[in-house]
Amino acid sequence: MQATEQEPVVPLDEADIASAESEYVLNIAGVYQDPLTRDWAAHVCEQAIQIAGAERVQTSWFEVPRLGEPETLIAAVQAALLADVIVVSVHAADELPLDLYVWIDVWLPRRSSRMGALVALIGASGKPTPQAVRTQEYLQAVARRAELDFMPHECRVPDEMSFASIPDDGPSHPYNRGTAR
Repeated sequence: MQATEQEPVVPLDEADIASAESEYVLNIAGVYQDPLTRDWAAHVCEQAIQIAGAERVQTSWFEVPRLGEPETLIAAVQAALLADVIVVSVHAADELPLDLYVWIDVWLPRRSSRMGALVALIGASGKPTPQAVRTQEYLQAVARRAELDFMPHECRVPDEMSFASIPDDGPSHPYNRGTAR
């Protein structure tokens, strides 16, 4: 048996480890359907920022209706490919918006196997509905196929929801930094 020369083992310096950890950024990419679902997604970001610190969280948010624009779709796909956490914030429905399906169909087969999570924020009226179940099952199948942890959360939709009464904070909204809207 022939002896092989091994590379010398270099002990890691605790300062090097701390430096690498301090440079880590949590990448969150998400899509939302409207101002109400955007607010649900913003709440997820607030929680991440409270835990990790604002300087360690990078967000990219995209409005589902804008995913039909080629440049927005490309940016949203790239964000999903790089994300540690993908957030989908939608209303429960028999059929989700076509642009959402297209976005998922583009990034899903291209995402390399690596750790991450898909957070599903699903709007429902409070009691379980077939639409909420179908929406959750679909997003759970997406997470499984992408090898992502699945974190569903049902968000309460006001009984008399009026989208006109929900303010649209636009690009100045604190969770729209570095995003395509």
